Amino acid sequence: MSLGKIIVAMSGGVDSAVTAGLLMEEGYEVIGVNLRTWEYEAPSCDTTKKSCCSPEDIRDARDVGLSLNIPFYVIKMEKLFQEKVIDRFVNDYKDGKTPNPCVECNTFVKFGSLFEKAKALGIDKIATGHYSRVIEHNGRYAIADAVDKKKNQAYYLYGLSQENLKNVVFPLGGMTKPQVREIAKKMGLPVAEKPESQEICFIPENDYRKFLNKKNVEFTPGFFRLRDGRIIGKHSGKENFTIGQRKGLGIAWKKPLYVVSIQDDGTVVLGEDGETLVRSFVVEDVNLQAWEPLKDGKEIECRVQVRYRSTPIRAKVLIQENSLLVRPLEDVKGVAPGQSAVFYPSDGDYLLAGGIIQKGSVQLFQKEASEEEALQLSRS
Repeated sequence: MSLGKIIVAMSGGVDSAVTAGLLMEEGYEVIGVNLRTWEYEAPSCDTTKKSCCSPEDIRDARDVGLSLNIPFYVIKMEKLFQEKVIDRFVNDYKDGKTPNPCVECNTFVKFGSLFEKAKALGIDKIATGHYSRVIEHNGRYAIADAVDKKKNQAYYLYGLSQENLKNVVFPLGGMTKPQVREIAKKMGLPVAEKPESQEICFIPENDYRKFLNKKNVEFTPGFFRLRDGRIIGKHSGKENFTIGQRKGLGIAWKKPLYVVSIQDDGTVVLGEDGETLVRSFVVEDVNLQAWEPLKDGKEIECRVQVRYRSTPIRAKVLIQENSLLVRPLEDVKGVAPGQSAVFYPSDGDYLLAGGIIQKGSVQLFQKEASEEEALQLSRS
């Protein structure tokens, strides 16, 4: 018996191809869809790294559709992608932030707009090749970590609504990448050995500075300043730097220096390793998953992850006017405005909520007391 129709977002890679094949085996009537999100530009130099969403990827997705004998369509989403992802990416760098385009793409394009188009066709469910799971906790749905911790993509999916989570399917959440490739070989899929994408899709050469130049972004020159106020050099543009960056500063110093803040006037503040420890920061644009609606003034202890691939650390979170004040209980560095912070329970592997780290909210430890205060806070 058919389980009904389901749309599978097919990027042209092995993960989405196996997703489509597995759902067919389960009994779904699969419809393959490729999202055309931007006008692809071929790299100007040879590179071994692979980008996604190229014409070759669309052809690969189509070939998988033919191999599986399923309907396959390409949906144009360039306008939405430009507005929600590319424009925000550019504006964040102008504003001294570190953007997170994969989060915006998942929230507004892959799941937001695609769900709307599916419903217009009378189809409730969509599926992707993300390495994540969906669980139900106390009557609410939430993203949970994948079995393959190296591939886990829960961090990028905190923006999904309850309605999204109720109707999305992630067949690969309980698998490892080698298992997925083995299934692809058994299914005879033409992309079984295809390399993974390793770059932001609209920056094929992985050079965001060159991309900003193409977008006619005027770089803001300024000074390198230490946290004690000393000026130690000049730079050609604050847009060249991100919080936590160490390499490529062009500054000779007795100890390694890191970017600890980026100011509107072009000043890039540098500090030594111990000066990058964070006392607190604020998260806004919060989307709740397993958390129920929060009451102002309530403080909760949980774990917070501030970057993809970083390890969640213990923290106390104070709810205040639709934002979250986060006080880490363990050492954490490189907390970058513009990046996402996602929250886990103290003893669980599913998302409570997520949001955007706000500019100007990151409070650093003072150099002279950083070690003592960090130790005191970690014990509190």
